[in-house]
Amino acid sequence: MRIIDKNTDFYDYLQNIYRDDSIVFDRTDSFVLTKDEMCDYLGYYETLLNDRFAFCLLQVCNAFWLFLIDVTKTNGKYGDCAKGYSVVLLEKWKNYSKQRMLINLNLISFGWTTTRFIRNRRNHYEFDISKIKDNSRVLVDAVNTNNYDIEMSINEHTIYLDGWYRDEDNRRIEKHIPLLKASGLAGCIDPQEIYLSFEEYFSLEKTASERTESVGITDKEKIENHGFDVKASFRGK
Repeated sequence: MRIIDKNTDFYDYLQNIYRDDSIVFDRTDSFVLTKDEMCDYLGYYETLLNDRFAFCLLQVCNAFWLFLIDVTKTNGKYGDCAKGYSVVLLEKWKNYSKQRMLINLNLISFGWTTTRFIRNRRNHYEFDISKIKDNSRVLVDAVNTNNYDIEMSINEHTIYLDGWYRDEDNRRIEKHIPLLKASGLAGCIDPQEIYLSFEEYFSLEKTASERTESVGITDKEKIENHGFDVKASFRGK
């Protein structure tokens, strides 16, 4: 797979190892997701859910990575502004029954029927990190059955040109492919696995777009296209 992008990510070096110019990833719609930007998202997430821990779900093609983000440092009047965090990979898996996506990155939450397994016994409002790790497959099952909510989408980023903060003269650009090298997530992801998942996405999309049967022709023409003689091959006995 060949990647076209002025930006780089942590898996890009593999395009020189698995050289295949028949698949091209036009990634010019990319943006670098920084830790500061992740902290902004986490701040909104904490305000919404009042939780120290956040769940982050990454999908590339039909591959999934579920992360636990632990907000380790806060700031602000009410301590609701995230300033630091650590990341743990809870689970990674593939699910081909789900709709494949180029890339999807979201902060998600789970309902009580799921989180009751991972909360503190003394305080049901608090998560227990050891229980989260022990019951991570419960969370995977919830994702696979769409039993979760998207709290914050991290698939969109606005870039303002020349310091402008308005739409005048098309100075605002929307980007939709997050690059993870500076986000804190990359250290938990095998570069080869995510690279091959991108490659698989384009391969499956290419296969799906190729028609294996002629469209708009009669049954007789279909028979002839398969090399049969309609007079000689289908005579009654």
